[in-house]
Amino acid sequence: MARKDTLIKLKEKERAIRQTLIIEAARQVFGKKTYDMVSMVEIANAAGIAKSSIYTYFKSQEELYAQVVYQDAGLFIKELKNRVQDKEPIKNAIEYFLDYYITHEAQWRMITHFALHGNKDTGSVDKLNKIGRELMDVFDTIFICSDVKTDTRLLSHTLFSCLSGVLIAFRNYPGRSEEERVIHMKKIGSLIESMITALVNES
Repeated sequence: MARKDTLIKLKEKERAIRQTLIIEAARQVFGKKTYDMVSMVEIANAAGIAKSSIYTYFKSQEELYAQVVYQDAGLFIKELKNRVQDKEPIKNAIEYFLDYYITHEAQWRMITHFALHGNKDTGSVDKLNKIGRELMDVFDTIFICSDVKTDTRLLSHTLFSCLSGVLIAFRNYPGRSEEERVIHMKKIGSLIESMITALVNES
């Protein structure tokens, strides 16, 4: 019986390792190309496994894509929760959001591609909608703790839209160096902070 249990544990460990390998390879490939330009063959090659092996763990490319985004966003949200519990939560949230996605550009490209082009897999959509709601919940806490009387969810959507717009419009702004782009985005982030803070103080 002990031998059987050991074999089961070894198989479970091997399965987990292989699944992680696939996710890491998918993150690498999706980070370089948009979703519609990626094939399962490319992901399999990056992982060093057969294409058929991927389907043992993920039923479709959409499901794999959603899992990568969900996993990465979950880690981001966990740290964001810590940041907004300190002093100056609005400032901390804005700075962390911009810093994180400027550094993790591949993850941002994956998120924006999904937002623009959608996904046909209902299960994948539900998973990503869940992580989206969790992010808005964290933003909500900033405004709830500030005793805002207006619709906190609307404010959260506004903050997210502003920060997303900064990254989309200026992350690869032509004619400027990487350092200049980052400085410019941070300046806009500071302006967003001032506007949101003023709005909070007025309510």
